[in-house]
Amino acid sequence: MAETKKGGEKKGDAKADSKKTKKSGKATAFLVTAVLVFAAPFMMPTLVLLLAGLVPTYVALITDNDPQKSGALSVGALNFAGIVPFIIGLWEKGQTMPNAFAILSDANDWAVILGAAAMGQLVVYAVPQAIATMTLTHAEIRTKALRKNLDMLRESWGPEVGTTKPVDKLVQE
Repeated sequence: MAETKKGGEKKGDAKADSKKTKKSGKATAFLVTAVLVFAAPFMMPTLVLLLAGLVPTYVALITDNDPQKSGALSVGALNFAGIVPFIIGLWEKGQTMPNAFAILSDANDWAVILGAAAMGQLVVYAVPQAIATMTLTHAEIRTKALRKNLDMLRESWGPEVGTTKPVDKLVQE
């Protein structure tokens, strides 16, 4: 008999787990929003710098069709890494709006921020292709070794021991 939790829900119930996740997600969103609302007056220059600098991440979030948003995560991580030095510089100079706008008006700063986001986009496009190439190369090497082993078996045990039909079908596809 299934054990029940507080509120009459069964342990391991998918609906109950989904409700918990939604509730915890809403609580987290509320907490983050509350912190930002209370911290905004004190951190406005930093927030302006972040909002402007993370535009490539917002675009990646909107255009990424993957349900897990892995491409947007890659772009966002490197985009954020490109902004961090400027945020630290803002904090060192003094967190004022003129200092934030001085950073945002410098073309070299934008080159670093957007270049970091571009590296994230490069990772999104290059890594899957590199993995596919390595996998294909590994499969070709393995196929070559299997053919060599099959030839050795035929030499030792005769031609009726092995057939190449399944291997040939695999290679042709």
